[in-house]
Amino acid sequence: MWTIREISQATAGELVAGNPDEEIAGVSIDSRTIKKGDIFICIRGERFDGHDFIPQAIKNGAAAICFCRDKAAGAGSKIPRNAIAVSNTITALSALASYQRKRFSIPVIGITGTNGKTTCKEMLASLLSSRYKVLKNQGTRNNIIGLSLALLRLDTSHEIAVLELGTNHFGELRELCRIAVPAVGLITNIGPAHLEFFGDEKGVLREKWELIKELAFPRIGILNVDDSLLKEKLSRAGVSFFTFGIANKADFMARRILQQNGKLSFYIKNYPIELKTVSKVNVYNALSAYAAARIFGIDAGDIMNKLKYFRFPQARFQRKRINGFYVIDDAYNANPASMHNAIDAFNNLRTRGRKIAIIGDMLELGQKAGELHRQVGGALGKSSIDMLIGVGGLSHIACDAAQAGSLNHKVIYKCETADEARGIVASLLKKGDFVLLKGSRAMRLEEIFIKETRNQ
Repeated sequence: MWTIREISQATAGELVAGNPDEEIAGVSIDSRTIKKGDIFICIRGERFDGHDFIPQAIKNGAAAICFCRDKAAGAGSKIPRNAIAVSNTITALSALASYQRKRFSIPVIGITGTNGKTTCKEMLASLLSSRYKVLKNQGTRNNIIGLSLALLRLDTSHEIAVLELGTNHFGELRELCRIAVPAVGLITNIGPAHLEFFGDEKGVLREKWELIKELAFPRIGILNVDDSLLKEKLSRAGVSFFTFGIANKADFMARRILQQNGKLSFYIKNYPIELKTVSKVNVYNALSAYAAARIFGIDAGDIMNKLKYFRFPQARFQRKRINGFYVIDDAYNANPASMHNAIDAFNNLRTRGRKIAIIGDMLELGQKAGELHRQVGGALGKSSIDMLIGVGGLSHIACDAAQAGSLNHKVIYKCETADEARGIVASLLKKGDFVLLKGSRAMRLEEIFIKETRNQ
């Protein structure tokens, strides 16, 4: 809870109207879900401008609004009894979140990396919850808006925070760290993602390493030493590192990994771990979460039990039965590393029916997009799939590479959109088939099965 005066000062805003001593219960950027007594911060997005929804926010109980100065003239009678004008509402939101963070001295764990951030965050939050009241981001909301909204929920009941930090431009991670002030930094891996902006994997590393550089005392880093780029960074002074891995010697290692009956099992030290997934990459996610949980005193037995019943986030190699066939939904997003991981897991999946891969474009790869899609196609051509459907122009490059391998052109289909793919799928699928969905979020591959899911 804040006063109008505190919000004005934290956001460097001008109190246009209102009582500076009036208290505000919470913060909202969505006029539809705002609660009575909240302040509505008008965020300009790609598709919507929050300033257009000021009347609805007031009608739904907003006690105050925070808006851009250049919108003041048009706000007119829509301004409620409390109104704060700022230069930039996103900056104001993050400034208020930073102010709120500094009111509490709880430990904050920041998680970044190319792949596995959300799963690792959810795993770790689950493990820590056996002992602590945990604050975490909601879903994949790991940008400046999502992080700010998470921190604005911080209150006296929370004892620790697990925050996912995402970036696709240089400088973003430093800003996120400035707001969150993490003392523990976990990097899952470094891979070729957002190359349109980072150039290459060394650029990705440079940006992700900002998490370690910006750590607050006592400065603890948790790194994947099977990642060659991260391993090279271990000699950096001023940070206490804990490591995890499978191939290279680490503080926390997985041994005797077994994939069977739709599950993964392995050992960490002498403790048996079981996960409800066949995607081997989740061994790394479990290792990293295990390491961080043990650092914060969580009992190994509690970790084993929590991981055994852990439910993976939506669209992370999630198995769904639809009208007699099975969909492996891994369409939350895609980059080359996660695409190859999905192909490997799908390849190792035991099925009685056919295996059909539906892949979408991997976006933001810059000049390397063509070659990286060809590599994906090469992997598909060598896999055990029976059919391939490519959605989008870049995925067609992968289809051609798969055909150049060993996949018969008669079982390869190219289309431009998810809607077009829906028609192809409807005419080809049989009962017992297994379908892999994998592509960048913007390709909206999940829409291929929306009608079927609604009819269940």
